[in-house]
Amino acid sequence: MSSVTEIAERKAVCLCGQLSITATGAPLDVYACSCRDCQKVSGSAFTYMAVYSDSAVSISGEKTVWRYYGDSGRWNDNAFCPVCGTTLYAWGETGAGYLGISVGCFSDRDFQPPAALYWATRRHHWLSLPPATKLFDTQPG
Repeated sequence: MSSVTEIAERKAVCLCGQLSITATGAPLDVYACSCRDCQKVSGSAFTYMAVYSDSAVSISGEKTVWRYYGDSGRWNDNAFCPVCGTTLYAWGETGAGYLGISVGCFSDRDFQPPAALYWATRRHHWLSLPPATKLFDTQPG
């Protein structure tokens, strides 16, 4: 008897449903970031992203891309819905070939927790994470 492994497919959707991204397989990484830019981009205390290779995703709908430069001097691009403004995914200068998808857009309460929190020194004091989450004072790379 042979075992067949199914490749999970997840769909992340903006608030109005116009922009979506389908990701196949498990994410390569899941992280949270509390840098000031991520707090502003998310409108919250942190971003929570799942990283997939470009080849594992398909995107549908119209998007607007906004580029900004972080404290490192490297650029980051955020893709958001031009209708509702939801930031659905992002990529950066140091992550060619990969996208970070906003985990909240998957609407999956069972999505795995972040393996790391970047810019932990800038996190809100009330924010506690699972004990296995690695804390970084900055963001490597």
